[in-house]
Amino acid sequence: MNLSEVGEFGLLRRLGLLEQSPPPGPVVGPGDDTAVLPLEGGFLLCTADALVEGVHFQRGWGRPEDLGFKALAVNVSDVAAMGGTPWAFTLTLSAPPDLPVDWIEGLYRGLHEACRAFGCRLVGGDTTSARDVTLSLALLGRTDRPVLRRGARPGHDVYVSGAPGESAAGLALLRSGRPERFPGLVRRHLRPEPRLALGRSLGETGAATAMIDVSDGLLQDLGHLLRASRAGAELWLERIPLAAPLERAARELGCEALDWVLGGGEDYELLFTCPATARRRVEALARAAAVPVWRIGRVVDGPDVRLLHRGRPWQGAVAGYDHFRKPGS
Repeated sequence: MNLSEVGEFGLLRRLGLLEQSPPPGPVVGPGDDTAVLPLEGGFLLCTADALVEGVHFQRGWGRPEDLGFKALAVNVSDVAAMGGTPWAFTLTLSAPPDLPVDWIEGLYRGLHEACRAFGCRLVGGDTTSARDVTLSLALLGRTDRPVLRRGARPGHDVYVSGAPGESAAGLALLRSGRPERFPGLVRRHLRPEPRLALGRSLGETGAATAMIDVSDGLLQDLGHLLRASRAGAELWLERIPLAAPLERAARELGCEALDWVLGGGEDYELLFTCPATARRRVEALARAAAVPVWRIGRVVDGPDVRLLHRGRPWQGAVAGYDHFRKPGS
């Protein structure tokens, strides 16, 4: 049996990282958006992520400044999903020896722009030679009240922020060689915006009972949250926003916009649950953060996610992103 057969999440389950019981005390290990460690006066958040050339990006798709910005943004999104504030990070840069220095300088300009935007700083790292460019970041953050994946309960509302699916549409446009047709969608893929202010306010006020960022696809990440909470959900597809550019891009490329929304990934939107009594508070927090939120379902008993469209079961095959599985498996 090889990696392509077990897949990314199958591998993690075999290694015991997704099925661990919560450890005693205020420490959360593998299986959430970040690790959570006790810190005097609060909690320390730890996360790590990598962007690999040929897997996550192609150098010809955009400016190095955008890639530098994105490398930090995707880690900040994990901290946002815990209701935290980013603090400091390290970066390991692997690159081929013939990589132009001005490209690397552009990369770091974007990285430092992200530092200013998110209020954190680069404090160390490493450089090494490699065949392809890889950016590997480890980010530390802080919070007084971490929001974990395991707090969803039957009856809670399910919300998603922003515009899920637009990053996947942007990726499809880049792959098709037609990025100029919908530059706004392409930008959503190349330069994501983590929902830091919204995540922090949802955590500080206690409005969110469980939260995750959408990196592997809305359905797949909802599944992660629900498994941690030992619950199921109904998802109301007619309530999920489909912006006009998204639908037009889908028609031009012969794709289904809803497939991008449910399975696309790399949106870095927040997917969270709240009790029904918190609806007005959630709406107020979303307005204050200038990020739209959409109530798209509810948590129910049982392990499954039921997809409904105007009350009727919806049948569709949508898979989120998995680093190791073969397409279609």
